[in-house]
Amino acid sequence: MENYFGDRFGRMGVGRRGAIIQHGRGSVRELLGLADSRSPGPAPSFTGSHLLLLFLNIARSSYVGRGALAKQSRLGEGATRTVLGRLKEEGYVDTIRSGCFLTPRGRLMCKSIASWMSDIVTVPRSELTMGERQAALALKGAGGSMRLGIEQRDSAIRIGATAATTYIIQSGRFTIPGGSTNCEKDFPSTTWSFLKKSLAPKNNDVVILCGAQDEVSAHLGALAAAITLL
Repeated sequence: MENYFGDRFGRMGVGRRGAIIQHGRGSVRELLGLADSRSPGPAPSFTGSHLLLLFLNIARSSYVGRGALAKQSRLGEGATRTVLGRLKEEGYVDTIRSGCFLTPRGRLMCKSIASWMSDIVTVPRSELTMGERQAALALKGAGGSMRLGIEQRDSAIRIGATAATTYIIQSGRFTIPGGSTNCEKDFPSTTWSFLKKSLAPKNNDVVILCGAQDEVSAHLGALAAAITLL
């Protein structure tokens, strides 16, 4: 699967990491607010994770049709139409005959998201988590928000993932809250070097590794876990 951000949404400025991360977190909260229930009317049949994944699927394409978005984001036709309507109403996306695309405001939002969250990467199947398909992402500077990783695991499972494991980078090492202080030593695997190369996490970043039966569920699970750390 093609990356969501690639190199199109810039890099974090040197020396302003904390302020940029906080701005990115605020932007994600703003976007996720579009998934809230609106009265009058029934409760939405989608979550903030679905909305965020759909938004990212638009970001990685020049133009993408509603049918493809529904499949890529694990949403029904009605829910996809509702999400797109809310994104369009807020000025993040627009549509033409060729499909949906990000507006300038949407591109700014995507750049803000990228300042808080890395791209989602597909991970070769490993024994570090369960699930035929695995995905990972890094959350910049989120270590202080972590407890034991249980909330992240449960949120991923609720949305359809098989499992999720959360690590904090400390002194350049993958650590588990309340557990291993050197995962690479305690759980030898080639996946550690893959995660380092793909995500380039820094100290106090959180890395989420999520497994599921299919790639979309793995990506949704990783996002659901990430959202708990906003």
